[in-house]
Amino acid sequence: MPEASANVASKPIRIQTASGRVETAILHIFEMQTAGAVPAAATEASAASVGTDISSSDRRICALHQRSPIQMYMFDCHGVLLNANKAALAGLQPDAGPEGVGAHAAHMEMLFARGAYPGGKEQAVQAYEEALNAVFDLRVECHQHIQPYASRKDGTMKWALLEMWPLVDPVDSSPAVLVHKYNITQKKRAELLFTEQKEALEQRNQALERDWQQMLDEKFRLQMESKALAQHLNALLIDKFGPQDGKGFDSDTPIDKALAFLQFIIAGFCPPVQAALDLYRMLSEPGIDLRQPVRLENQLLTDNAEMDSEVGQSMLQLLQGRQRSQPSMAHPGAQQGEAPQNNNAAVRKAHISLALSRHPDLADAPTLDVSRDSLEGVAAAAPRPSQPVVIPITITPAVERMLQDAESNWQFDIFAYAEATPGNSLSMLTFHLLKSTGLVQEFDLNESKLTACLRKIESGYDPANPYHNSIHVASVVQMTHMLLVHGGVLKSKVLNRTQQLATYWSATVHDYEHGGLNNDFLIKTAHPLAITYNDSSPLENHHLAASSRVLYTPEYCFPPKEMAGQLIGVRSTCISQVLGTDMKKHFEILSRFQAAFKQVPKSPGGHSSTDSTNWDSTKVEDKTLLHQMILKCADIGHLTAAPRTHKRWAVQLEEEFFRQGDKERSVGLTVSPLMDRNQQGGMTRSQLGFFNIVGAPLFMAVIELFEDAQPMMQGLQANYHHWESGKIAELTI
Repeated sequence: MPEASANVASKPIRIQTASGRVETAILHIFEMQTAGAVPAAATEASAASVGTDISSSDRRICALHQRSPIQMYMFDCHGVLLNANKAALAGLQPDAGPEGVGAHAAHMEMLFARGAYPGGKEQAVQAYEEALNAVFDLRVECHQHIQPYASRKDGTMKWALLEMWPLVDPVDSSPAVLVHKYNITQKKRAELLFTEQKEALEQRNQALERDWQQMLDEKFRLQMESKALAQHLNALLIDKFGPQDGKGFDSDTPIDKALAFLQFIIAGFCPPVQAALDLYRMLSEPGIDLRQPVRLENQLLTDNAEMDSEVGQSMLQLLQGRQRSQPSMAHPGAQQGEAPQNNNAAVRKAHISLALSRHPDLADAPTLDVSRDSLEGVAAAAPRPSQPVVIPITITPAVERMLQDAESNWQFDIFAYAEATPGNSLSMLTFHLLKSTGLVQEFDLNESKLTACLRKIESGYDPANPYHNSIHVASVVQMTHMLLVHGGVLKSKVLNRTQQLATYWSATVHDYEHGGLNNDFLIKTAHPLAITYNDSSPLENHHLAASSRVLYTPEYCFPPKEMAGQLIGVRSTCISQVLGTDMKKHFEILSRFQAAFKQVPKSPGGHSSTDSTNWDSTKVEDKTLLHQMILKCADIGHLTAAPRTHKRWAVQLEEEFFRQGDKERSVGLTVSPLMDRNQQGGMTRSQLGFFNIVGAPLFMAVIELFEDAQPMMQGLQANYHHWESGKIAELTI
């Protein structure tokens, strides 16, 4: 074995042991000399072969160098690898085997070629050249380069930090570079996440700044609108309590005006003092009717563009039951052209005398005849069918299609249907709707008795009446069905199934045994019905009483015995609904309904004191108002029908009024306004006024609560425009 000797030289160097941390260490250089050999760089093996002449500390330093997980390289100024630890050699070219590449084959450029640069190989070469320039030309203290690379395991992107420290090769004193490679993936990912979050925050801040500016702009706009609204409300409040001065009909009652005044206060506005004084004076007037429009008589009897004084008198008689001057009956012996007596006592005495002359049984009889014959009063009885009409056993396909159409058509052609079902229109349609809605099955109604009962009820409607006949009632039943099923009433669950059945029955009997004469005629002639019901809704009371007698007759009583307890509720609902069709009660019902269901405005705090859609907490008497409003809308539903259908109803109602006027003249009464066929135009002259005063407010109040009923208002507006423009005259019926 050749003789060998070892020389050890030591020198201090600076080494970065971690990112941002530099320490001073001692570099031990081992040189072995044998006969004929040249010095070579020491390795771990040569150090071990030195034997006892190499200190334990030196061997430990070699072990640390080789076992460190941090990749450490030393390259010369040409990029050739001079030395590297085991981790560095394995990482430089992992495909070369477990020991990596040899020192003779490694090059610094290979470090940069491992990177996954966006610019590819060109960017890797550029990074390598920049590193050489910084270390060997510029002699920077430490050159750092962040290198992206793909993971060998899963291909995910990672990052490494290359730190390059200039130094002198201790072997030949030539320029060299010490390279440390650190895995900084976690740090880089954190930086990227932070950058993303920072950018997101900056964008959010910019968005918030834009929103803030928009809020400022919106605040300014709302302030301007609030100022304008306050001015508008102030003017509106003054207009609401001040005189109308021909501005149109004011349908608000004193109660409505008082509630409106309170609503302004709740909304945070301060009403003018004059409005408060006007309201005080209004409520302090003696004999004021809180549920009638303020100055109703003056409004109706003042000529305006919508109606003249005679139309106003007709509306006043319809809605209030009196005209400006009472009474209107002439002395029975008066000649044509003589002025009627104006002594109330004398006229009333004449009324009673006339009634006794027409009804001598009233003078002695302890009981009154309230049968259908008594309705004929002072007029001759109209002919009526001797036998009730029978519903046909079979229904033609055309009629079946019409019945199906009636289930969902807001402008159902009732006259075409009536022509296809002569004498059976009401009974057939009512039976069909009760079946289609499941009420017959649910309550186990006796279909045979139901059919017989409906036939009996239909026979009680006089076909000689131009308007109050079974076709009108069938139309009311169909409109009632539309409001319940398609108008949102049943969907809201404000009616239970028993009340739904009662509502169909109310619509069916609401004009039962109507004689074609209104309540005013019956009261003025002291008719037995007027005396029986003390001048209080004599017709409506009779419709209820007479139809109830039919229902409680065993052969017509279609509800099963199990419904005996429920019939009390059915009857209660029917009574309130049918009595509510008396137009004398129109403003009272409408005013109470609006007060009960019109939502109270929000206070400045934003909270509403009531919720009109919470039916479970709605009072029973308020639900009764809703029941009444449903039948009231259906009763004048022809206002929302197709224009041609509506015109036909208007003409037929006018004819019925003319017939009453003829009867008034025949018994010595002054003909009621718009009922004189000898005058130009009849009740059709009052249509615009009726739309504005009665129709539109009624339907609007219901639609505000049930938006699904909006088609009614569309039909009403179309008919109103036809009357307003005069196009109604062009329609043929």
